[in-house]
Amino acid sequence: MLPIWQNSTIRSHLDVIIDLLSPEGLKIVDIGCGAGKITRALSQIGAYVTGIDPGERQLKLARSAEVIGNERFLEGTAEKLPLDDKSMDIALFCNSFHHVPRDNFDIAIEEAHRVLKPGGNLYFSEPIADGPQFELSRLINDETEVRALAYKKIINIQQTDFQAISEVTYITENKYKNFDSFRANSTSINPARDLIFKDNLDAIKAAFEENAIQADSHYVFKNPVRGNLFERL
Repeated sequence: MLPIWQNSTIRSHLDVIIDLLSPEGLKIVDIGCGAGKITRALSQIGAYVTGIDPGERQLKLARSAEVIGNERFLEGTAEKLPLDDKSMDIALFCNSFHHVPRDNFDIAIEEAHRVLKPGGNLYFSEPIADGPQFELSRLINDETEVRALAYKKIINIQQTDFQAISEVTYITENKYKNFDSFRANSTSINPARDLIFKDNLDAIKAAFEENAIQADSHYVFKNPVRGNLFERL
């Protein structure tokens, strides 16, 4: 049997979110928004999106980009969202739930429940610990355990608070112009990673070359993703 990353359709996070949630015109919180790529993309199609992130560096990048539509960026954590009760139609964790401290998983889910309107949707897209992008990234930050713990928590969400709607798997493609652009992207997320690159440069470069597919003057890394959709009760 082929692994998930060789047996799933290549799609973007945005396409999956649009298909599952029809977000146009809805109020959305993008929890752990990073530099705001998904926040802006959803705003561009007519959603009212609040991006939340605890990182000053990432928020600075998000706020420095051109305003697309009805997006805003606020500093905050998944455990304490700066939003009113029952104010959102959709709460998203797009590649971010496994970054919540594992002891705080329940708190983050409770906060999402608090800010969602009854009948609103909670959606997780989480990277699977497999595939070319994972084999490269694990040399810098091995997330095998934390991704498994995050998924275990997601599929065991209290059914008194949320009803499971669907689960999907798909492949995203991460593209880098060269090794230096991959390194810059990785260290922009966490500057402390620069020391890891310096100490393991040859091994990381070798993994970069080994796991990449070269296409259109870029190095492409396939990344399997699992999406889980819930309805707030």
